[in-house]
Amino acid sequence: MEVYFIRHGETDGNVAHRHQHQDTELNEIGKVQAKEVATKVAKLKPTHIVSSTDFRAVETTKIIITECTDDLIPDTHPAFQEFKRPNWLIGNRYLSLVSVGYIWRWLYNFDKENQGENYAGFLKRIIEARSYLESLPEDSRVVVVSHAVFINIFMEHLCSDKPMGLMRAIRRFWKVMTIKNTSIVHLNHSHTAEGVCAWRLVK
Repeated sequence: MEVYFIRHGETDGNVAHRHQHQDTELNEIGKVQAKEVATKVAKLKPTHIVSSTDFRAVETTKIIITECTDDLIPDTHPAFQEFKRPNWLIGNRYLSLVSVGYIWRWLYNFDKENQGENYAGFLKRIIEARSYLESLPEDSRVVVVSHAVFINIFMEHLCSDKPMGLMRAIRRFWKVMTIKNTSIVHLNHSHTAEGVCAWRLVK
């Protein structure tokens, strides 16, 4: 199975490097990016297209479908959502002291009312999303429209459900900060011998 993760098109929140609501819309550049990536998606000849339920991902998916194919019906799946931030974090810059403090608490599962989704909860969704993909036919070509954090943490847990340590988290969050809108991450899943990871990143 071939899986192609695509980060949604650009939003004003991305440009400002600020945490954003689930209902944030694409900006005009983001809409153009979605149309451009649609031509690449068409060449992949996907059998499935799955979207996060966040609006910016759904909007990107609708543009991709409109531009490249009429015979695929996109599916939305809540497991592929971006991590759920508390409302008080929305609007803060990614690298503000407030955000850094929150991410630290998130990583170590500090949890109290109105704190959003901690790492343990997010990891459960990663595992659910991975299981969903693995349930599809082995000859599938799946496009998944999702988010910077989700895609990168999914990559971190392709072959292990063990939580990240601090150094792994720092490396992974650097990649979160540098992944471009509508970039494509190509993964392959194939059944292997027991105990051997079935997932690999395709360069």
